[in-house]
Amino acid sequence: MSKTIEHLAFSSSSDIANTETAALDAEIRELARQCKMPSANIELDYQTEPSFFSALAQYGEQHDLVLIKPESFAGLAGMGVRSIRRSYLGGQPANIGYLHHLRFHPDIRGGSFLARGYKAFRQIFNAQPLVTTLTSILEDNINARKLLENDRAAGYMPRYQPISRFMTALIPLSGPGNRWPIKYRSMREDLPCQIRTLQESDLPDLLKLFDESGKYNDGAPRFFADDFSGSHTNTLPGLKITDMVGVFHQNELLAAIGIWNQQHYRQIVLLQLCKSLRSLSNLWQLGSNIWGKCPIPAPGNPVNVVLFDPWCIKPGMEAELMPMLIKAAVREAQKRGALFAALGIAEKNPAIKALRSVFFISYWSIIYQVFWPETGSYEFGRKQMQIANLGAL
Repeated sequence: MSKTIEHLAFSSSSDIANTETAALDAEIRELARQCKMPSANIELDYQTEPSFFSALAQYGEQHDLVLIKPESFAGLAGMGVRSIRRSYLGGQPANIGYLHHLRFHPDIRGGSFLARGYKAFRQIFNAQPLVTTLTSILEDNINARKLLENDRAAGYMPRYQPISRFMTALIPLSGPGNRWPIKYRSMREDLPCQIRTLQESDLPDLLKLFDESGKYNDGAPRFFADDFSGSHTNTLPGLKITDMVGVFHQNELLAAIGIWNQQHYRQIVLLQLCKSLRSLSNLWQLGSNIWGKCPIPAPGNPVNVVLFDPWCIKPGMEAELMPMLIKAAVREAQKRGALFAALGIAEKNPAIKALRSVFFISYWSIIYQVFWPETGSYEFGRKQMQIANLGAL
């Protein structure tokens, strides 16, 4: 690769304390602050303070970073990352790629750096082939979609093949009445179940449930016991088994969901609101004695959010169990003082219907498969999609 393009292979278990890594870490975080995610209604800044490298574990175990450093440019001008994560495809364990953090400084957009960066990724894809590599783009990021959805597989640009729409639901946890944000006074529950926080003794059953779910859901994450230890070098950094809530029937674990707080290493900062959301925020502030604390922060402040993730449900019982799973997660997140919860579900997963049971704000992304002619593509069949954890999207 040229001096302008650098390739850095990084493992989530690597030491990040050395001076060279710390300097690059600061450049990456500064580049991220220069590159905002456009949206019609809300502008968010996704930050990884105090360290980008320490936050990479949530995306996978191994990472290939392509760094763009023009000689005439002060600092890092662009970057992208392909992470390798444990998942299921076709009912079998498989390592898949996730392409993320594609960032270009506003001052160099439109030049040759995009093609040169993808040329570097092409070499990486060929040197370490995977069954598939996925990525996600906000549905209303029209400019990026027009660029990437063009069939340019004959050149340096890969093909971006849409495979699923993906909804992120933002659930405000503060609101009027004791039931908020649950819509219904009672929900039909034909199956008598016990709901409780998981303990260490439940770990074998939880791993078994994820394995069973993976056989029916393409893209579902594959976990090991250490992932639920709270270690910051594992796939679920900071998440413990006691952060999971489970639904049991006759001592059988049928469903589980995490209340995952990532704010100590990954923050969502609100930059700007559209007029209607600003009006809603102002109205909420005026009635805070009735409705509780407004979950929408002032521009420039982080969102107090937890992720309802990872989650899994016994195949075939998604529509029946997801409403009670969401209700249990809401109550647990409220106990922990969160003001928002985020839950991600692929469009055709039957569990998505359960979101009717709560008040939420939604935005959509598109999940793409990324490939070049020689790297090949995966033939996604009729299995449900449960893209790897929302915390990595």
